[in-house]
Amino acid sequence: MVVASDDTPITGPPLNMKLHRRTFLQGCCAGIVAMNGSRLGNLVFAQGAPAASRDVVINVFLRGGMDALNFLIPVADSLYHDARPRLRIQGSAAAGTMLDGYFALHPSAAPLKELYDEQHLALIPATGLPDADGSRSHFQAQDYMDNGGKDRDAGGWIGRYLNGAPSQDSYGGVFRGLTFGASASLALSGFPGALAMNDPGQFTLRGSGSHAGDIRRALRLMYNFDASLGPVAIKTLDTADLLDANPVGAYAPTPGVVYGDNDFSRALANIAQLVKMDLGLQAATVDMGGWDTHESQADGNSAAGAFARLVEELAGGLHSFWNDMASHHGRLTVVVMSEFGRRLKENDNRGTDHGHGGAMMVLNRNIAAKQVWGAWPGLANDSLFERKDLAVTTDFRTVLGEIFTKRLGVGSAALANYFPGFVYPGPLGFLETPASATASGVSLY
Repeated sequence: MVVASDDTPITGPPLNMKLHRRTFLQGCCAGIVAMNGSRLGNLVFAQGAPAASRDVVINVFLRGGMDALNFLIPVADSLYHDARPRLRIQGSAAAGTMLDGYFALHPSAAPLKELYDEQHLALIPATGLPDADGSRSHFQAQDYMDNGGKDRDAGGWIGRYLNGAPSQDSYGGVFRGLTFGASASLALSGFPGALAMNDPGQFTLRGSGSHAGDIRRALRLMYNFDASLGPVAIKTLDTADLLDANPVGAYAPTPGVVYGDNDFSRALANIAQLVKMDLGLQAATVDMGGWDTHESQADGNSAAGAFARLVEELAGGLHSFWNDMASHHGRLTVVVMSEFGRRLKENDNRGTDHGHGGAMMVLNRNIAAKQVWGAWPGLANDSLFERKDLAVTTDFRTVLGEIFTKRLGVGSAALANYFPGFVYPGPLGFLETPASATASGVSLY
């Protein structure tokens, strides 16, 4: 293609258009912004085969190491109170969030207590990395958990999952796996269709409205001959076309549901809208940071402060999302995790340092019972990991394995393909098997 000046038209049979160079360059710049701008995020692709899921799986990762002992609190244990004279949550403060005679949720997590009472929330303490692989490094621990094992070359656990099952939509799998953020989560690595965005309403090609179609056709033609950037560009254009054909617009949640004015709640509202649009979303990841509470974890009293505000944001967002998605509960699973917990003893800065055992949550309509799941190791000195931290009694992959086998149609014998090197010990039992599931483990709901 030869262009003599800014006003020389670009023509050709494949494009069936007349488009001036200035307009075309403006459109190309808009396309590049759409693929790489911070507003829209990046598309990340890797090698792999097509994939799919029965449930839509949402992975919420609490980056920084959430203090599980002040979230799912052993409020009846004197050892907890002795170790945290300033940070401890007294039983009276947690009276409204008591779960049983031993555990309570943080008072700011009251919205989650409602979901627990409805038997839609499973709480699993003492979860995380096995002791032999324990790490107090954020990077190492997050890397391990996002990968679902030590082998980074194997890709992320969600990426492997999506590569192991067929797509469920007729849109070419454009929205099968996505991250709400600036770049695709490591958990989605290895999946060739991994997508990242901050705001689906802004995922479009900008340019002169009268030439928008011409610009898209020109970009498609240009990138069809680019072996390295072509697949990314074409995927971007496909995504923009699909969203333009199904405008996101102003979202109206289910009547009575109000999302908080924060990034976490906005991300969950975006996911809710995309699921309801039925565009083929099968897995999504959302990060929530700020949990590295080395200092000023609490203010004047233990039920207030930075940690309490984070818990309030987390609980409020999950509560709004779950209620907003009531019509889709039959095919929705939310799993919440963090890379590790915090030290049993508080530090001198009214905070907590990197620990070991944490906690996980699973939101699902088929929670088997209203109880705290897994084995609790206790807080006695000899029971602590390295005599400092809550021990891990439930490998995080055991929780994920139960989701895979009970909700995603993966047989237990095949779990080694999704979590290399992990030997699945069997389910904790927090998920009931739906009556519609077959004996082979392939879900039909």
